[in-house]
Amino acid sequence: MAKKITLTVNESLFQKIDTWRSSFNLSRLFQDAVTEAINQKENLQHRLAGKVDLPRIIERLKAEKLGVLEKAGKAGEADGSAWAGRAHYAELVQAITEFEVNGTVAGERDEAALHWEAYPLAAGMEGKEGGAAREAYRDGWRRGVRGLWDLVKDQLTDL
Repeated sequence: MAKKITLTVNESLFQKIDTWRSSFNLSRLFQDAVTEAINQKENLQHRLAGKVDLPRIIERLKAEKLGVLEKAGKAGEADGSAWAGRAHYAELVQAITEFEVNGTVAGERDEAALHWEAYPLAAGMEGKEGGAAREAYRDGWRRGVRGLWDLVKDQLTDL
Protein backbone atom coordinates (compact mmCIF):
# COMPACT_ATOMS: atom_id res chain seq x y z
CA MET A 1 0.00 0.00 0.00
CA ALA A 2 1.33 3.43 -0.92
CA LYS A 3 1.97 5.96 1.83
CA LYS A 4 1.54 9.72 1.55
CA ILE A 5 4.11 12.29 2.63
CA THR A 6 4.16 16.06 2.58
CA LEU A 7 6.99 17.81 0.78
CA THR A 8 7.96 21.43 1.42
CA VAL A 9 9.58 23.54 -1.30
CA ASN A 10 10.49 27.21 -1.54
CA GLU A 11 8.15 29.65 -3.30
CA SER A 12 10.24 29.88 -6.45
CA LEU A 13 10.34 26.11 -6.95
CA PHE A 14 6.63 25.84 -6.15
CA GLN A 15 5.82 28.33 -8.91
CA LYS A 16 7.89 26.35 -11.41
CA ILE A 17 6.31 23.07 -10.31
CA ASP A 18 2.87 24.61 -10.58
CA THR A 19 3.63 25.80 -14.11
CA TRP A 20 4.87 22.39 -15.26
CA ARG A 21 2.71 20.14 -13.05
CA SER A 22 0.83 18.60 -15.97
CA SER A 23 4.11 17.65 -17.68
CA PHE A 24 5.38 15.51 -14.80
CA ASN A 25 4.28 12.65 -12.64
CA LEU A 26 5.59 14.31 -9.47
CA SER A 27 5.13 11.17 -7.35
CA ARG A 28 7.14 9.06 -9.79
CA LEU A 29 9.80 11.79 -10.18
CA PHE A 30 10.20 12.08 -6.40
CA GLN A 31 10.27 8.29 -5.92
CA ASP A 32 12.93 7.88 -8.61
CA ALA A 33 15.12 10.66 -7.19
CA VAL A 34 14.90 9.41 -3.60
CA THR A 35 15.45 5.79 -4.66
CA GLU A 36 18.59 6.81 -6.56
CA ALA A 37 19.94 8.84 -3.61
CA ILE A 38 19.32 5.96 -1.19
CA ASN A 39 20.89 3.45 -3.58
CA GLN A 40 24.02 5.60 -3.85
CA LYS A 41 24.35 5.78 -0.05
CA GLU A 42 23.74 2.06 0.36
CA ASN A 43 26.25 1.23 -2.38
CA LEU A 44 28.86 3.41 -0.73
CA GLN A 45 28.24 1.77 2.66
CA HIS A 46 28.51 -1.65 1.05
CA ARG A 47 31.80 -0.77 -0.68
CA LEU A 48 33.22 0.63 2.56
CA ALA A 49 31.99 -2.14 4.84
CA GLY A 50 34.93 -3.68 6.62
CA LYS A 51 37.47 -1.82 4.49
CA VAL A 52 37.78 1.51 6.28
CA ASP A 53 37.78 2.77 9.81
CA LEU A 54 35.16 5.53 9.57
CA PRO A 55 35.66 6.85 13.12
CA ARG A 56 39.38 7.28 12.42
CA ILE A 57 38.67 8.99 9.09
CA ILE A 58 36.19 11.33 10.74
CA GLU A 59 38.68 12.27 13.47
CA ARG A 60 41.39 12.90 10.88
CA LEU A 61 39.08 15.07 8.80
CA LYS A 62 37.97 17.02 11.88
CA ALA A 63 41.61 17.71 12.73
CA GLU A 64 42.27 18.82 9.14
CA LYS A 65 39.21 21.07 9.22
CA LEU A 66 40.43 22.63 12.46
CA GLY A 67 43.79 23.24 10.79
CA VAL A 68 42.10 24.97 7.87
CA LEU A 69 40.07 27.17 10.23
CA GLU A 70 43.17 28.04 12.27
CA LYS A 71 45.00 28.95 9.06
CA ALA A 72 42.07 31.13 8.01
CA GLY A 73 42.10 32.89 11.38
CA LYS A 74 45.85 33.54 11.18
CA ALA A 75 45.53 34.88 7.63
CA GLY A 76 42.71 37.16 8.74
CA GLU A 77 44.72 38.37 11.72
CA ALA A 78 47.69 39.23 9.51
CA ASP A 79 45.45 41.07 7.02
CA GLY A 80 43.60 42.89 9.82
CA SER A 81 46.89 44.05 11.35
CA ALA A 82 48.09 45.19 7.94
CA TRP A 83 44.85 47.11 7.33
CA ALA A 84 45.05 48.74 10.76
CA GLY A 85 48.66 49.73 10.07
CA ARG A 86 47.60 51.52 6.86
CA ALA A 87 44.35 52.97 8.22
CA HIS A 88 44.08 56.65 8.99
CA TYR A 89 43.49 57.55 12.64
CA ALA A 90 39.80 58.37 12.04
CA GLU A 91 39.22 55.08 10.21
CA LEU A 92 40.90 53.09 12.95
CA VAL A 93 38.97 54.82 15.74
CA GLN A 94 35.73 54.35 13.80
CA ALA A 95 36.51 50.67 13.25
CA ILE A 96 37.24 50.05 16.92
CA THR A 97 34.19 52.03 18.04
CA GLU A 98 31.87 50.19 15.66
CA PHE A 99 33.32 46.88 16.72
CA GLU A 100 32.69 47.65 20.39
CA VAL A 101 29.17 48.98 19.78
CA ASN A 102 27.86 46.86 16.90
CA GLY A 103 30.18 43.87 16.77
CA THR A 104 31.33 44.91 13.29
CA VAL A 105 34.28 46.88 12.02
CA ALA A 106 34.01 49.69 9.47
CA GLY A 107 36.85 48.28 7.38
CA GLU A 108 34.90 45.04 7.00
CA ARG A 109 32.71 46.72 4.45
CA ASP A 110 35.53 47.41 2.04
CA GLU A 111 39.01 45.93 1.83
CA ALA A 112 38.55 43.15 4.36
CA ALA A 113 35.26 42.02 2.86
CA LEU A 114 37.02 41.38 -0.43
CA HIS A 115 39.61 39.24 1.33
CA TRP A 116 37.29 37.14 3.41
CA GLU A 117 34.79 36.60 0.63
CA ALA A 118 37.65 35.30 -1.52
CA TYR A 119 39.42 33.34 1.22
CA PRO A 120 37.18 30.22 1.23
CA LEU A 121 37.42 29.97 -2.56
CA ALA A 122 41.19 30.26 -2.41
CA ALA A 123 41.18 27.52 0.24
CA GLY A 124 38.99 25.35 -2.02
CA MET A 125 35.99 25.56 0.31
CA GLU A 126 32.40 26.28 -0.60
CA GLY A 127 28.99 26.37 1.01
CA LYS A 128 28.75 25.75 4.75
CA GLU A 129 32.45 24.89 5.08
CA GLY A 130 33.37 28.05 3.18
CA GLY A 131 31.21 30.00 5.62
CA ALA A 132 33.14 28.54 8.55
CA ALA A 133 36.44 29.55 6.93
CA ARG A 134 35.04 33.01 6.20
CA GLU A 135 34.01 33.44 9.85
CA ALA A 136 37.41 32.27 11.09
CA TYR A 137 39.11 34.72 8.74
CA ARG A 138 36.77 37.54 9.80
CA ASP A 139 37.37 36.84 13.50
CA GLY A 140 41.11 36.82 12.87
CA TRP A 141 40.84 40.10 10.94
CA ARG A 142 39.08 41.68 13.91
CA ARG A 143 41.76 40.36 16.29
CA GLY A 144 44.44 41.87 14.05
CA VAL A 145 42.78 45.29 14.05
CA ARG A 146 42.17 45.15 17.79
CA GLY A 147 45.73 43.94 18.45
CA LEU A 148 47.34 46.84 16.64
CA TRP A 149 44.98 49.32 18.31
CA ASP A 150 45.79 47.93 21.76
CA LEU A 151 49.52 48.40 21.02
CA VAL A 152 49.23 52.05 19.99
CA LYS A 153 46.19 53.59 21.71
CA ASP A 154 47.94 54.57 24.95
CA GLN A 155 50.79 56.21 23.05
CA LEU A 156 48.34 58.49 21.20
CA THR A 157 47.16 60.37 24.33
CA ASP A 158 50.33 62.44 24.74
CA LEU A 159 49.03 65.32 22.61
